[in-house]
Amino acid sequence: MGDIFSGVRIVEFGTGISAPYATMFLADHGADVIKVEPPNGDPYRAEAGFQTLNRGKRSVVVPDADELARLLAGADVVVVDRPGEAERVRALAPGAVVVAMPPWGEHGPRVNDPATNDLVAAATGLLWQQQSYAEVPVHLVVPMVAYATGILGAVVIAAGLYARERHGWTPTYEVSQVAGSAALQLEQFRVGDAVEERDGSSPMGSLGRVPIYRLFRAGDDRWFFLACGTPRFYERMLDVIGRPELRDDPRLVAPPWGLVALDAVAFIAPLLEEVFATRPRAEWLAAFRAADVPAQPVQSREEFVESELCRANDMDVTVDHPELGPVRMMGVPLVCEDAPGRVRGRAPLLAEHTAELLAEEARPLRPAGGPGDGRGPLHDVRAVDLASFIAGPVATRHLAMLGADVIKVEAPAGDAFRAFGPPFAAWNQGKRSVVLDLGTAEGQAALHRIARTVDVVVENFRPGVATRLGADAPALHAVNPDLVLLSSPGYGDDASMADAPAFDPLLQALGGIMQAQGGDDDPVFLTIAIHDVMTPTISAFGLVAALFHRARTGRAQRVRTSLARTTMAVQVAEYTRFAGAPPTARGGWDHPGPLPERGCIETDAGWEFVDGEHRVPIVRTGIVNEAIAVDNGLLVTHDHPEWGSLTAPGQLVVGAGDAPGRGPRLGEHTDDVLREIGAP
Repeated sequence: MGDIFSGVRIVEFGTGISAPYATMFLADHGADVIKVEPPNGDPYRAEAGFQTLNRGKRSVVVPDADELARLLAGADVVVVDRPGEAERVRALAPGAVVVAMPPWGEHGPRVNDPATNDLVAAATGLLWQQQSYAEVPVHLVVPMVAYATGILGAVVIAAGLYARERHGWTPTYEVSQVAGSAALQLEQFRVGDAVEERDGSSPMGSLGRVPIYRLFRAGDDRWFFLACGTPRFYERMLDVIGRPELRDDPRLVAPPWGLVALDAVAFIAPLLEEVFATRPRAEWLAAFRAADVPAQPVQSREEFVESELCRANDMDVTVDHPELGPVRMMGVPLVCEDAPGRVRGRAPLLAEHTAELLAEEARPLRPAGGPGDGRGPLHDVRAVDLASFIAGPVATRHLAMLGADVIKVEAPAGDAFRAFGPPFAAWNQGKRSVVLDLGTAEGQAALHRIARTVDVVVENFRPGVATRLGADAPALHAVNPDLVLLSSPGYGDDASMADAPAFDPLLQALGGIMQAQGGDDDPVFLTIAIHDVMTPTISAFGLVAALFHRARTGRAQRVRTSLARTTMAVQVAEYTRFAGAPPTARGGWDHPGPLPERGCIETDAGWEFVDGEHRVPIVRTGIVNEAIAVDNGLLVTHDHPEWGSLTAPGQLVVGAGDAPGRGPRLGEHTDDVLREIGAP
């Protein structure tokens, strides 16, 4: 059983987080990643995270231009992270896929400005998106933009290799950190020309905006997150606390999400706080688990890595380093069952492999294949989306962004998250909607007819549901053995939690990010649904990698991801531990940042983010109103039949085709799809 990317050579010129993180995903799955460093090395070597992001790679300091040309001539992929570099390396690597990851993109007035994760986050609206107590921008202690860009970059590298394998193209794609920030904000939208400032405040501050979807302190002074994300969970919670009569209280209209009204918050928030203060956390969690109410404890990162959830998902591994000793780090955050990835070794010492690489026989120059015909790299791929909520649908949204024809199969009542309106449309851009009742034999027969015509099926059902609906792996592979399948249960391979409901903030609580952002103060519910937007990006990488593997070997496979695995992937540097490692960042109450050298400051002109000698305005109107997103072609405007003109993040990958189309209305394409498959 070969590795997915065996025989693929990637030459990486990246520093810091994003580009090295992108290539790490491919190194874990067999690619030969050569890290080209300056004589004094990647500056990020001083950080603990370097050891994880560069694991399994080879380091080289190239002595001269001739050796650099020789190295590039034999590359299958070249990754660069400075503006203008892609064009320069293309001349030396005509047969390679080139992926450019310039922080500010290649267009607009900031192209050559200094860039850090924090500066890009400030300039693209993330710091005002975080809820606060005092309605101020909040510095995020985890470099989300850099991580998101890296994971998206991995998807794009895999898509470029697929395009070369299937279509003979040798494209150049661009993934900027501005695009990475947009990937974290897919739900952001603008209606018409209306520009609204972010309201980062909440009556409950950083504990949450919805009074039944927030952090609570139990009677033993320990915190937990309650995630009543559906009316059913809300009603069960009321039964657990002995207040079922509140279901009919006129002050509590349209739960759960309708409870953001100030009068509803003023009534139920203090009531619940008083109730939960009467018993210790363990008792509440046991009662909620018995009643199938989503709730999880707030833990530290140290508690998470020692948990059964982490062990069951193989997410904590140790490698030996000749200078640092044992280094503990994140495992592989996805499973490709036919060709699983693995941590292949430690990060290299500076220039450790220079002599080895110089002595190797030159690889033959690959001929140029051209940039393609303007379509996305996945234009020949069809996918079925059986998923609901956010994490599953966004995975296929990314496939559609890269050109795939995605059919979203919904029950007659529709995806429950259609209630979110325009954000739902953003999470489901580029898809066609088909209504099938999979609880009936007729619905399952129609699904199986569709499955015969597609390449990919994605689901995020709880255990047993897929089998009941005729959508499990045996049933689907019986009608189409060439299907690539994605299963993305919330808690992954932890059998003890298989039937527990999973929502993004529950993994925030378990994985330590809430505690880290809160520091010595109360924990913080991160407004950015980091697991919900990054799990599907990891899923998209797995799916494209599996399609590439199928194109090379003829073998299909199932890919498994989970919110639980993503917990470490969105804190990858913070989960890197060894003796003497620098301490990880911690926040606090409305955390401004580690001032005075870095953080949010208020000036006469408004809020700014200062990072050493550099500063940018902290944008309050969101990425959908930012010129830098427009300049780099990252936004799309759709004329939606329900909401009119909607502007939202669209095509995040420059060079990968047009922006995906609008999100579909329920059942909008049922007749078309059934006619295509010849259904009676």
